[in-house]
Amino acid sequence: MPIEKNSALDREADALQAAQWREMLDREIDAVSAAIEDVEKRALVEHRVGAVDRARKFDAESGRLRDNLRELHRMRRNLKDRFA
Repeated sequence: MPIEKNSALDREADALQAAQWREMLDREIDAVSAAIEDVEKRALVEHRVGAVDRARKFDAESGRLRDNLRELHRMRRNLKDRFA
């Protein structure tokens, strides 16, 4: 197989694999976003009833999830930039 054709096939395979990774990242982003909403609702309930210690645990979890979400978006952006 000529080098040019093989190279084109490699690029196509890379682009297809990147598309699969983007889809997986999109699903993970959706799941983490939903988890953040759930945790923040729980924290709000605990704050309202004055359960500050429990609320702080939910607040901390929300922070960890938000860090994770930022990392997922960074990874998604990098894939898009690399294979756009």
